[in-house]
Amino acid sequence: MQYWRSQLRRCQLDSLVPNAHQTCQSLRRTQQRTDGQARTNDNDLPAERRVPRAWLDLCNGALVMQGIEELLCATLRRENPPWPEYGDNKFVDRFIERSAYHGVQALLDHYIADHVDLSWPDVIVATCRQQATAQAMWEMRHQYMLNQVLDRLVAIGIHPILFKGTALAYDVYPAPFLRTRGDTDLLVPSDTRDRVAKALETLGFRELGIRADVISGQTSYSWTDPASNQEHTLDLHWRIANSTVLSNLFSYEELRSEARPLPNLGANALAADPVHALVLACMHRAVHKHTLYNVDDVARYGGDRLIWFYDIQLLFSMLSPSQRKEFVELAERKGLRATCLDGIEATRARFHTTIPEAVPGALSRPGPTETASGYLSGPRWYRIWMDFRAARGLRNRSGFLTELLFPPAVYMRQKYRQANLSWLPWLYVRRALAGSLKYLRSRDS
Repeated sequence: MQYWRSQLRRCQLDSLVPNAHQTCQSLRRTQQRTDGQARTNDNDLPAERRVPRAWLDLCNGALVMQGIEELLCATLRRENPPWPEYGDNKFVDRFIERSAYHGVQALLDHYIADHVDLSWPDVIVATCRQQATAQAMWEMRHQYMLNQVLDRLVAIGIHPILFKGTALAYDVYPAPFLRTRGDTDLLVPSDTRDRVAKALETLGFRELGIRADVISGQTSYSWTDPASNQEHTLDLHWRIANSTVLSNLFSYEELRSEARPLPNLGANALAADPVHALVLACMHRAVHKHTLYNVDDVARYGGDRLIWFYDIQLLFSMLSPSQRKEFVELAERKGLRATCLDGIEATRARFHTTIPEAVPGALSRPGPTETASGYLSGPRWYRIWMDFRAARGLRNRSGFLTELLFPPAVYMRQKYRQANLSWLPWLYVRRALAGSLKYLRSRDS
């Protein structure tokens, strides 16, 4: 059994494992030899080296996953890859599922439209076209909504900074609808939260989240388009991240001083400059390795979405030599060299991005211990401790502990609104038990 455990570990669900294909093929050949119909000699292998069927199925699944990831990356690299011979109906279904998870179906449609001779299954072509069309229609209304918001806020003296998906959609993508996303992130000065909230309410927005003063640095607002009955969401940030450690790295004032206009979006639209945007993109990916996010209403962990790597590729490719130097210097000042190195190296592995060796060389050179990168790669208990330490003053630290252990009652009743027992003390006990179990499972995994 130990032999097969070691073999199985060689073919995990990582699209970058170079020998996964060969390992799975080896397992298949061995299975044929040990199968009762194909085997010529029952004793040609010892019993402990015969392939457990469940492990063979898992390895086949790993091979399928690797094939899909490689096909997606090759297509986004515009290499005109043929549809694989082993791409049966199950492979097609899995391809559609994974391309939706990665947020690249609109990009695939953009590629397919330029390659009419591409012999891909009709259902994939139709699915990508449908998603691209839906995203383009959503984009039109979302842009209208955003300009209403930006115009109103600028009129009262508040200049939001757009960052992440929408900022990149209108800055580095050929067309904004190609950057699939479900909301827009805006950063405003902390002391303007109440004024922004009032302005959004006058535009017909309703607040979805519960604002907290220490742990959370954002809340969400929703607006329903009367023409399509479609919901549009704004994530309003007064800190760049829901982490005391990370939010202390980038202030509104810093991003505002370097912000660039987004004329493709509107006259009052401002976005983080490319250097800051690239560092933030690498940090954002690292955050989601341990922070939940939703894709099609499914909660997930992980920093492997191809749309995030595509962001990093487009951002890095637009940097001038002097901006690449600024990128390294900014990553070093913020203690994010390791995080940025991981982001650009993972991007290069997937999209063969041209990255001068001086950049990873500078990011990987020995230096002081990086608090932020250590935070992002550390276990949950360490991140909580670091956030607690980064909270300045007794009031903020006590507020941090209170919000961590006892979130607002409105939040608790909303989170457990379907619970049979809605007694508030019991809801806090339930949350504590669920959190403990989740922590133990994460340690086991």
